[in-house]
Amino acid sequence: MKKLSKLFALALLIQSPLAAADNGWYAGLLGGLANQGDQDLLFTPGDVRRTASLASGILGGGTVGYQFGNGWRLEGEFVYQSVDMDSVNFGAGRPNGDGNYASTSIAVNALYEFNGFGSPDVRTYVGLGLVRLTEVDVDFEGAGGERSFSGSDSAVQALFGARYDLGEHSYLDAGLRYLSASDVDLKGEGTSGRIRADYQPWAITLAWGWRF
Repeated sequence: MKKLSKLFALALLIQSPLAAADNGWYAGLLGGLANQGDQDLLFTPGDVRRTASLASGILGGGTVGYQFGNGWRLEGEFVYQSVDMDSVNFGAGRPNGDGNYASTSIAVNALYEFNGFGSPDVRTYVGLGLVRLTEVDVDFEGAGGERSFSGSDSAVQALFGARYDLGEHSYLDAGLRYLSASDVDLKGEGTSGRIRADYQPWAITLAWGWRF
C-alpha cells in the first residue's frame, strides 16, 4: 500500500495543469490482457508449499463514475479476471494439475487527470482503488478430476492511463493496473484442505465509455 501511495503522490507532483472539464456522469465497458507473476501456494493440513507458474489471461468488466470538473473522478467498477496456471502437484491425495487463478471484484477508484501529452483531447490519469475481492478462485485439473478452492478478501490497486475523446460524449481509455492482496485464504469447495496465497495480478486494459 505504501508503494502504491508513493507512486500516486509522485504522479501528482509532476502533473501539468489541465483545463477544467464538465461535471457529469459516465459509464464504460473494459477488457484487457491480465498477467500475474509466479505465486507461492501453501496447502494445509501439512503445510506443503509449492510455486505456481502463472501466465497470461483475460480481464473484463464495467465502470460507472462521476467527473467533478477539477481533474478528479470517482468511480465504481466490477471486474472479472483470470490467468492460466501451469501444473502444480502438492502430493498424493492433494490437489494437482494445471488450471487457473481467477477473481471477481468490486472497487471504488479515485482518479486524478492531468495533461501529460499537451493535447486537449487526451487526458492522462493516475488513481488508487479500494477493492473487495468477492471471490478469488484457484482450480486444479488433474488426474483425479477438478478441485477448486475459493475465498474472499480486500485489496488495493493502482491505475495509470489516458483517455482520448472520440466526440462530445464518447471516449476511448487505455490503461495499466496492478492489484495486490496478501495471504488470501482459499477454502476447498467440496474437497478438504485450504490454500493460502497472495493474489497480485496486473493488466493492460482498453475501454470504451460514454459521458452523459
